Amino acid sequence: MDKKTDLRVIKTKKRIKQVFLELIGKKELKKITVTELARLAEINKGTFYLHYKDIYELYSEVTRERINDALDDISFYNEFFDDPEAFVYHLYRAAGAEILSPRAIENGFQADSGTQLHFRLIGDALRERIYLLGRIERNEQNDIKLDYIFFNLCFFLRTENAEKKYPILSELIVSDIRTAFPETVK
Repeated sequence: MDKKTDLRVIKTKKRIKQVFLELIGKKELKKITVTELARLAEINKGTFYLHYKDIYELYSEVTRERINDALDDISFYNEFFDDPEAFVYHLYRAAGAEILSPRAIENGFQADSGTQLHFRLIGDALRERIYLLGRIERNEQNDIKLDYIFFNLCFFLRTENAEKKYPILSELIVSDIRTAFPETVK
């Protein structure tokens, strides 16, 4: 039986994620154990390990899903090329209370490596949406450019007092977009 269509697998993973989200709302990721999660989800640890290598893989999957859900609601991706100032502004505004916000980042990993993982997941999702526009070629060079831009954009979204720093930070990011893709950006 295919795991992806097995209703038991779907329900089990849904329950694991539900309990995980409850736990991550109460404590740091590094303090969540598989034993605790399995007990609360009413499964055995072996069942958890059938679906996930460890808590961090579960965190990545849940975070990736939440990021994709948030980014699916955004309709201004063409602005990245047509009006980068508007793109940065609209993404900054959209990020306020969503998965891209500082609070969402801090509710996950507390360490720098965790923040970087979160930034990478956001960057991966944004990069994919930019490629889907079909305006630039999908290649390693563009991957690097987009990763650089989106990592800096995530740093900007996480910056304390970002509102006060908005003019200079947004100017830097827009400059990076124009420099990285001069043949495509208006």
